[in-house]
Amino acid sequence: MEVICINDNFPAPVLAFYAEFGVQTPKKDQLYTVRQVKRHTNGETGVLLNEIQNPEVPVRHPVLGEVWFEPTFNINRFATLLGEPVRQEELEEVNS
Repeated sequence: MEVICINDNFPAPVLAFYAEFGVQTPKKDQLYTVRQVKRHTNGETGVLLNEIQNPEVPVRHPVLGEVWFEPTFNINRFATLLGEPVRQEELEEVNS
């Protein structure tokens, strides 16, 4: 599924953390292809992109302790090619 980045404004602490591990972020008005969809424990939906392959980073999990994974980007940072919000049904097709 192709999407366009509509929000590349990341908080400074997040950018600093990403820089420490060499993580790239999507850029506004750029076209990306969703490679995988992840549902987080907080209910948010994150996506991995074909055009950005990032290294794994450490995250503190309340039950598992420190876990490492490739960071995802919130689906709300993207829109469809028609400029509309990405619908959940469209995302379900990506992982199938």
